[in-house]
Amino acid sequence: MSIRKDKKTNTWFYVLEMGKDDNGKRKQQFRRGFKTKKEAEEAYNKVKYEMKSGTYLDASKMLYKDFLDDWLSTKQHSLEAHTIEIYKGYIKNYLIPELGNIPLAKLSAIHIERFISVLKSKGLAHSTIERIYSVLNTSLNNAYKKEMVIKNVASLIDKPKVPKNELIVWDVDQAQAFLKTVQQSDSRFYVAFHLAIMTGMRQGEILGLRWSDIDFDNQNLVVCQTLSHNGKSFKQGGKTKSSTRSIAIDEKTTLVLKKHRTRILSEKLNVGEHYKDLNLVVCTSKGTPVTPRNLSRTWYTFLKKADLPQIRFHDLRHTHASLLLKIGQHPKVVQERLGHSTIKMTLDTYSHLLPNMQEDAAKELGKLIL
Repeated sequence: MSIRKDKKTNTWFYVLEMGKDDNGKRKQQFRRGFKTKKEAEEAYNKVKYEMKSGTYLDASKMLYKDFLDDWLSTKQHSLEAHTIEIYKGYIKNYLIPELGNIPLAKLSAIHIERFISVLKSKGLAHSTIERIYSVLNTSLNNAYKKEMVIKNVASLIDKPKVPKNELIVWDVDQAQAFLKTVQQSDSRFYVAFHLAIMTGMRQGEILGLRWSDIDFDNQNLVVCQTLSHNGKSFKQGGKTKSSTRSIAIDEKTTLVLKKHRTRILSEKLNVGEHYKDLNLVVCTSKGTPVTPRNLSRTWYTFLKKADLPQIRFHDLRHTHASLLLKIGQHPKVVQERLGHSTIKMTLDTYSHLLPNMQEDAAKELGKLIL
């Protein structure tokens, strides 16, 4: 019988006759681990059909590196170019050298554990190891869905954890000092830094912001376009579904934007027909997109000039959130402004600020009741 039950593990398996090899020896394929007889029968019948139709791919012979090539090619249109390049680097430098020559069907949890140990011995950052594992896990999950493996063995081990680092943010005085330094230089990038601190927008969101996305009358803007990491293309929508959002802006920010728009219109008139009008808020003097690299270069120049604690541009987003929480704004408001998918994500990120808020709450409640 082709479908059988393994009494030791209480699972089902099938035995498929694969003909004979070059030496005339009988070939059989065993696939184990099915929870029910029906699952084993369905998998057995599918393989038999694929063999008859000539579409069968013998996963037992396919090396993991060959599967990775096929898998990555299917991701080209669903991931950003920047992400694809990162995946290619992880696959070329880590996955293929350590796991590439192992047959896909023979990969085990032990292989994965040893692989993670090798990555740690190389001194890679915890976050890098986590991302490499994520690529490995996602690829094997795809193989499982295609029924090329019985299970995703990467899911059987403990996921590498990234220790939480304390966020480094500016206080009010530091934020004011930085903005004053940039404003005094009359830099065209002042508006980008101002928006980062006052709205919590991501760098790509700021560089993708258009004048048509701003409602001056109602004092709000909509995040619905982002610039790619390499500065070569725009993506409609935000980084995630929840990132497409409306953000209220204050009166002074509205005035900063109006003043900057006057500058942009003046440059447009001066350049004339050679001006590339993409309707961008933050752009070069010729209207073209500002690359993240150029903005970062300017950022670090002013950071040094202002003699302030070294933080990343992205930390301005954290600064925005922390200042809102410190003045008593509800975390739900912070979540909506940042575009977090859940309030849990917001609370997990900024939980270190909550003890002080609890102290204030306790004092106020004491005054009210006692």
